[in-house]
Amino acid sequence: MITYLSKIIKLNNIHVVGVIKKDNDESYNVLTIQKKGDKIDIVAMASFDTFEELHKNTDAKLPVLLVIDGKGVLNKEINFNNESDVNWQKNIDFTSIYHTSLKGADSNFISFCRKNIVDDTIVKFQKNGFQVVDIYMGSFLSALIYSAIKKDTILSNDLILEFENEKLARFTKQIDALKKEQYTIGKENISNYFLPLYGTLIHFFIQQKEVSKTKNENLNSEEIVYKKAFAAFGITMLIGFLLALLSSYLLIQYYGSKHAELTVQNVYSNQSYQLILDLEKQKENKQRILNESGFSSSKFLSFYGYEIIKAIPRDISLTELNITPVGKETKAGKKMSFEAKTIIVKGETFRESSFNTWMEGLKKMNWLKQFEIISLKKDKKNKSQFEVKITIKDV
Repeated sequence: MITYLSKIIKLNNIHVVGVIKKDNDESYNVLTIQKKGDKIDIVAMASFDTFEELHKNTDAKLPVLLVIDGKGVLNKEINFNNESDVNWQKNIDFTSIYHTSLKGADSNFISFCRKNIVDDTIVKFQKNGFQVVDIYMGSFLSALIYSAIKKDTILSNDLILEFENEKLARFTKQIDALKKEQYTIGKENISNYFLPLYGTLIHFFIQQKEVSKTKNENLNSEEIVYKKAFAAFGITMLIGFLLALLSSYLLIQYYGSKHAELTVQNVYSNQSYQLILDLEKQKENKQRILNESGFSSSKFLSFYGYEIIKAIPRDISLTELNITPVGKETKAGKKMSFEAKTIIVKGETFRESSFNTWMEGLKKMNWLKQFEIISLKKDKKNKSQFEVKITIKDV
């Protein structure tokens, strides 16, 4: 179930809170990000001197990754080729500490802190409404973004990380704890105090095999996913209920209006109601006849006659111009049939070239759909007699 929900509901908006422990107090660096696909956008970066300021200015609805550093957090390089280092690592009681380790070129770099110190910090955040997803220690995870920075020496919080062949080789403590350096990652400028927070994000989303850390079974993203799923489900149910209520209201209005219409119809007598239906039918029949006859065109029929006559050369004589001709011979008691959008032109000329010129001119009429030469013949006087059928476009 959680696997299915995690595919739908993803933790793409996160606070990474760097907790810097001091002798008697703490300071906090907060990196707020939004993940879109494979791209991480920094929404905000802020620093606070007290927990009250952090709580007041940070949205507790977003999941939180804690990165603890400073007093009480120890950093050590465990050289794989040094037997004493290897033995020291074997004797670590991992149940009494929180740690985050990064495998380098020939060493393992580990940051660790007593378990009770970290648990107190987690409880403080949780009591104030923050949703803690995971916990990290130290500043070594800045090494995960070496490929983006491309510098052999990186200042991560107050540690100087040195690289060889793109792998972390050694580290030293920065003497000037207040020294700042800016690094450019993509379009973002990030200081050395926020660099470990960005590296933590990289591991949280990608889970590189070079990193190992303490896993707190009480901290996981499943609870947050369930909460978000429950909230989304609740909102969906509420919206569905409101839509169902609106649909019910609209249907009541619709069927109410239909009922009112039927009531009005029943008020009238069957005779008057039938009369209305007959009049509507007559209207439809007359409209259909008008459409069939072609008289419903947006242009007057005289317009087409004028256009045709205007274009006829002088040496062509028209004998007939029939607009919307009768289709068949009419008989008494029979329905007249008109050829809608049709013009029959008959005429004669001694110059057949003028007739051809006229035909070419007709083609350019934007209202003409097509024309058909029904007949073209010469009489004994060598006079060409023609009949042309013109079809008008639908306008």
